[in-house]
Amino acid sequence: MKADERRQARALRQQGWSLGEVARRLRCAKSSISRWVRDIPLTPEQLNQLESNQARGRAQAANHPNGPRLRWQRLRTEVSEIAADEVDRTCHEDILKLVGSALYWGEGAKRSTNVVNFSNSDPAMIQVMMRFFREICRVPEEKFRGALHIHPHLDAERARAFWSAISGIPILQFHRTQYGVSRASQGKRDTLPLGTFCIVIADARLLARILGWINGMKLWTADGANSSAVEHSAYIRAATGSNPVSPMSADVSALSSRRQVDDLSTTAIQ
Repeated sequence: MKADERRQARALRQQGWSLGEVARRLRCAKSSISRWVRDIPLTPEQLNQLESNQARGRAQAANHPNGPRLRWQRLRTEVSEIAADEVDRTCHEDILKLVGSALYWGEGAKRSTNVVNFSNSDPAMIQVMMRFFREICRVPEEKFRGALHIHPHLDAERARAFWSAISGIPILQFHRTQYGVSRASQGKRDTLPLGTFCIVIADARLLARILGWINGMKLWTADGANSSAVEHSAYIRAATGSNPVSPMSADVSALSSRRQVDDLSTTAIQ
């Protein structure tokens, strides 16, 4: 029986059948088929046919309603919809203050001492930040400025019109468009067809308030245990004008007392 199956397997393989097809036809283990036919070379035409059949089979399996790709897609959609329902549709002022401050903490420019500068390519995030500036920070409309950063070969006029509609800032209040290729883009020049938009507000007091809200959130860490690192960041900023260092790069264990922070800040200033 095995000898007969082996002869059939070799004959089918010489015709260009795949190992799986032979195994299903003869109802044998695929490992046995592989062992019986491993010395039979296939022609380039047969190899190309097998590759196209495999690709077609993978595509059919991927698009099958019960296939893993669509099952996981349905699962992700369901989880995402449930999570979206957990968020209050009403944006209360205290929530908007924290969200706007947190977004500025992550994406806003903090080196300046007198200009609020927030850049992003996500239109929804720009709109949330504009609500934050208008409703929480009470920024007058005439103080808003916009700035577009875009690759030279893209349509800057279309991009300016788009970001003006998204932000509500008139194009007349835009700074000169900045053209260039960011190092971070790694040559992927068309991933941002509308460029990156920057909200600019020249207001030293507003920047100080936002940084104060951020410092307040920093105290949320484990019972305020990170307060020494926050103070240390403030000292370094005052002494060097640089961004506050991350607690990951600071030797937090060495900041167990206010005296040690004072000593470290004095050294930095010297």
